[in-house]
Amino acid sequence: MNGSSAGLLRRKPENRDEFDLERFFRDGISQALRGKARLNVMLAGRVGVGKSTLVNAIFDEPIAPTGIGSSVTQCIRRYTRPYLPISVYDTPGIELGIGTELIAETYLSEIKKQMGDDDRRIHFCLYCVRTRDERFEEAEATIVRALAKEVLVALVLTQCPTPDDARAGMFARHLASLGLPILDGRCFITLAAEDNVAGVRLAPFGLPDLVSSIYHQLPDAERHTLASYQRVSLELKIAEAKRSVNFNMGTAALIAATPIPLVDAIPLSALQISMLGQISTIMGFKIDPKAVATAFATVLGVASMARTAASFFKIFPGTGTTINTTIASTTTKILGDVFINACTNVLMRQAAGECIHQDDIVSELLKEFPLLLNGGLRHLASR
Repeated sequence: MNGSSAGLLRRKPENRDEFDLERFFRDGISQALRGKARLNVMLAGRVGVGKSTLVNAIFDEPIAPTGIGSSVTQCIRRYTRPYLPISVYDTPGIELGIGTELIAETYLSEIKKQMGDDDRRIHFCLYCVRTRDERFEEAEATIVRALAKEVLVALVLTQCPTPDDARAGMFARHLASLGLPILDGRCFITLAAEDNVAGVRLAPFGLPDLVSSIYHQLPDAERHTLASYQRVSLELKIAEAKRSVNFNMGTAALIAATPIPLVDAIPLSALQISMLGQISTIMGFKIDPKAVATAFATVLGVASMARTAASFFKIFPGTGTTINTTIASTTTKILGDVFINACTNVLMRQAAGECIHQDDIVSELLKEFPLLLNGGLRHLASR
């Protein structure tokens, strides 16, 4: 992102009319995808505790295979999916009675083997314990301590029926009292996938809390990847999208450090549209750049968005004919916040059960956009 933004500062278009919104939006998507570091997760725990179900639920992708009965993983296996910068190192389910030292040595050997490769380095481990087992052997504690010397370890109680289950709460408090070197010093209580017990629907819970805690402990690049590809916490996506807006506000101010005529504002407009492409990727939308260009042309009442930056700035009435640092950063923030809010509204409608097909996303965003924009423009006018 930094390099691409610096390029905007140097851009000197030969043609003052070369404002190509479709291309700029596509550039933003490309920047967002290129900027994501690969995130690598290790799964550990006893046989049948739901390790794969947990990680698949976090990313809403069948990354690791699941099974019933005996462990489907007989050795440490690395699983990936095309176009997804997530790798899962699935380990054989721990069978009590097998030498603890051998198990720990196997895990640590894999972690150390991948340590020197940025694309394969393991960033955290999800150590899973089934809630109803209500057992955590000293052998498991030994394995957790060994893992924690090399990698962040989150201790997760799986397959818990409800967030307020008394037995699960008691078990979680017992695990926390052991003083293990685990994430936040506590045990995360979860139900990864919807369940049905005696005709009663049990809704998933606990994953947003788990993902948020992991997010705050990761390096910056890996945090960006986790926020963008996890599918359990809308709040985390919003926070990451706002970080993108804040970064672009700073770059926008640099572009306009020397006030620029509106007709020469192509680098600023390009930055702002590229930011929207970045936000759409963070929020989890796959949006056709051509459809976005058409939508903006409709909003502005122009025939095509492949015109001038001045046409684009019609979206911000009252900006005048010159762009300074205040206008540059403020319009960038308004546009980013409005787009985040529009994306959020669509995602919330989908979560509420409304059927919105991927092909309809742009039109739905367009419905949200004008009303939200008016609120931002009132703020601009008051400055």
